[in-house]
Amino acid sequence: MSLGHGIILGGMQEREDNGDRRIHLESQKEEDKPAAWIGIKRAPGAHRIASHLREIGYDIEVIDYWQAWTEEELKQLLHQRLREDSIFVGISAVFPNGGAGTNDQMHAMKMYQIQRALKKEFGHKVDFIGGAQNISAIIGYDLDYYFAGFAEHAMTEYMKMKRGLEHDLVIRDRHYYHADRKVIECKHDHPAFPHPKARQRYEDRDFIRSDEVLSIELSRGCRFQCKFCSFSVLGVKGDYTRDADDVYEELLENYEKWGVSVYTITDETINDYTEKLEKFAAVVKRLPFKPHFQGFIRGDILATKPEQWQPLWDMGLWSHFYGIETYNKQAGKYVGKGMDPDKLKAGLIKCREWFQHPDRGLYKATIAMIIGLPGETRESFIEGFNWSLENMPNQSILFSPLTISQGENLNMMTNPSIFDKTAIQSGVFREATEESMGVNYDEIPESMQNIVKFYLNADGIKSWEHDTMNSWEAWKLFAELAPALIKLGRSVGPGIFYYHRYLTGGMNSIEDMTKTFPDGSGATGSQIEPYGLKHLETHLDIIKGYKAKKLALGAG
Repeated sequence: MSLGHGIILGGMQEREDNGDRRIHLESQKEEDKPAAWIGIKRAPGAHRIASHLREIGYDIEVIDYWQAWTEEELKQLLHQRLREDSIFVGISAVFPNGGAGTNDQMHAMKMYQIQRALKKEFGHKVDFIGGAQNISAIIGYDLDYYFAGFAEHAMTEYMKMKRGLEHDLVIRDRHYYHADRKVIECKHDHPAFPHPKARQRYEDRDFIRSDEVLSIELSRGCRFQCKFCSFSVLGVKGDYTRDADDVYEELLENYEKWGVSVYTITDETINDYTEKLEKFAAVVKRLPFKPHFQGFIRGDILATKPEQWQPLWDMGLWSHFYGIETYNKQAGKYVGKGMDPDKLKAGLIKCREWFQHPDRGLYKATIAMIIGLPGETRESFIEGFNWSLENMPNQSILFSPLTISQGENLNMMTNPSIFDKTAIQSGVFREATEESMGVNYDEIPESMQNIVKFYLNADGIKSWEHDTMNSWEAWKLFAELAPALIKLGRSVGPGIFYYHRYLTGGMNSIEDMTKTFPDGSGATGSQIEPYGLKHLETHLDIIKGYKAKKLALGAG
């Protein structure tokens, strides 16, 4: 007999304004572009909370890919599942749904309407709650409670409250976007970090496939505090890693029960400590199989600590996302990444060559950059971008203009960045308007205008200027370089956080992820087909089968 019952709706829409997806949308015919691309990746937050609550005696079921469920299907599901001891229906989110894409915004509105319809029909039986690192990801839903941040401890207290037991839940009354909200600010009132026992356990009713890319957490929090970063837990001191046996058991169980061997690591920075890498390399060596990981790597640390390369390889972590941000020394120093650019560049080349040695051979990288950091000029950014093109061949490059939150969007963030909190007060940034920046949308391609208008006029985003750039100049540079980025993206192969698009459904193997897309020359060889409607149809078939199995569980 369980202590109570709950359902969590999870999943993520692959937004149009995501750089990797936008590259492929640009390369497709208009009639072939899907209106909304439902992600085929599981909801890590939903399964983490479900695993935690099950450990203390609750019956929690996760419903993945919920953006692909119709209102009628979800009503059928809830009629089947809800019972006398049901406490909540939850929504787990990572990022806001709408973004700058028109189709995505329309799909987000549809999801909000569906949730409101569900609450109207079932709200007298259960609470409707939601959780995300920042409330902005769930603010569009009509919820009884909004949980912000790592929520294991807060959810424990919430369940006690709903059962009429003594509890310590702290509920804050907030007024966001013209509505009163009941908010649980987990980081401040119910901190769940470090969290050494953070194992995710899947159930038979999750219908896990062997070709999925699951998520795994090796530590919680980051020792650094870069000025642009709004991750939830920053500047931590000491050991925030997970228990080694806890990680070993999670990896082993997922392999033995489901055949899963590919993972995205959710850590904010994986290589913050060499000892951490050695710890988990030892875990992997105990396993009867070789896992493959992708995740965030701090490139400047990797460049100066070659002793990290072997444990990374031993872990199976050869897919690296580098937040380089800039090769401009002044700009890098300002945000907390002040390594000498020449030293950084030399180290990245040596690292790439080490991983691509014939004895190893597997290496994939994505280099992320920010346009508009103080000190960065148009010329220095283009120089850094061109260096990456020339010296990191067949690797992905992503860049986006610096955005700074303001107003209610700032208030809804679990951990606003230093820029978000202090940019204008610092004296380095100044507030700007379209008029003061001389905005003329005719100066950028028509295909880019809606995205730029969205970010220059969004309620929660501040337009800025400093001595070397402003928001409009950053977006103009983005538009100027976008064709080169699209051309590159059409050839370099999958970005490291998008392997699930190619692996789930059995269309490709993990080794294919180092292959390139056809470059239009007609040459054949080590190439992989870029994702498109064929991939979408395969994923929708998988989701259709998943929904049928879920509904069949309650049909009797």
